[in-house]
Amino acid sequence: MLINTVILFIRDTLPVFLLFSFLLAQQGGSVRYLLGGTVAGFLFAVALYFNLSVVSEWFEGGGLELIKTLVLMLMLLGLGEYIRRQYQGEADASQRLSALLMVGITFINVIHFIIYLLAYWSAPDADTSLFLGNVIGLGISLSVGVLVYVAVAAVRIRLIKLTVLTVFFAGQIAGIAMLLEQINLLPNQNRLWDTSGWVADDSEYGHFLNVLIGYEATPTGAYMLVYLAAVLFPVMYCYLYSLLVGKRQLTGELK
Repeated sequence: MLINTVILFIRDTLPVFLLFSFLLAQQGGSVRYLLGGTVAGFLFAVALYFNLSVVSEWFEGGGLELIKTLVLMLMLLGLGEYIRRQYQGEADASQRLSALLMVGITFINVIHFIIYLLAYWSAPDADTSLFLGNVIGLGISLSVGVLVYVAVAAVRIRLIKLTVLTVFFAGQIAGIAMLLEQINLLPNQNRLWDTSGWVADDSEYGHFLNVLIGYEATPTGAYMLVYLAAVLFPVMYCYLYSLLVGKRQLTGELK
């Protein structure tokens, strides 16, 4: 149970620490806003837990998966606007968006950790194992979060910092394909390749790379399509926004 707790902590809560670090390292990153978003996301997850039996029955048993899918899609929209504001130097205006992104990623990840903790807390060896597992997992997540923050904050080129954030986000958004496969809204698909001989999904490096960049040893076509779409979305969002604003400005000048 100790190992399972550590792995679960890394899988389900490390994304929260990493996004916190990525956003804090961006221009105008605010600890106050990011902590506020994290706390709000945790409270939403607790509220969902107490209504999980009802939510799970929605849409023929796919309620939780569809809620997580919706949240991830909203987060992708928020990321597009966040990157646009960052790239255009509107750092102060992006702080509330960073808080909303923290709400989303905390909400969709912490719910599974809450379920695990409460489900196994009554086990005979749960007190020691869960406590030690949480302490070790917290230590690993904090250490990785600090290292990521230091590394990203040291980068002086804003485009590179935003690109790293986008790649991390794409790994989270790509989970939509798996969620839809779980509730049979996407058919089972063939695997494009298998790199488990190099880095297996269930290995320590596999878990870490999955959280960091969305690594899958045997990805499906749907997974890769969603991943690539998530990487390209902020670019297309900024481009279309600039076209729309330019068109409005031109129309105003003609009037």
